[in-house]
Amino acid sequence: MANYEIVKKIAVLGGKPDGVTKEINIVKWGVYDPMIDIRRWQGGIASKGISLKREEAQKLLEALKIVFGETEA
Repeated sequence: MANYEIVKKIAVLGGKPDGVTKEINIVKWGVYDPMIDIRRWQGGIASKGISLKREEAQKLLEALKIVFGETEA
């Protein structure tokens, strides 16, 4: 069983009728510092996903801005 704490729920990105949701949250995994976490959840059980440090999330944001044409490469 994973040892985690959802520090802050940010958004549900999508979901399915069977209760599986894709969410972005701030999660503290074990003894590690809280990180931005994008992952599938079902009934409070974490599935595959990715956890990003603040610097990594900032780089992702900049890359997405390029993808969506808000800034240039």
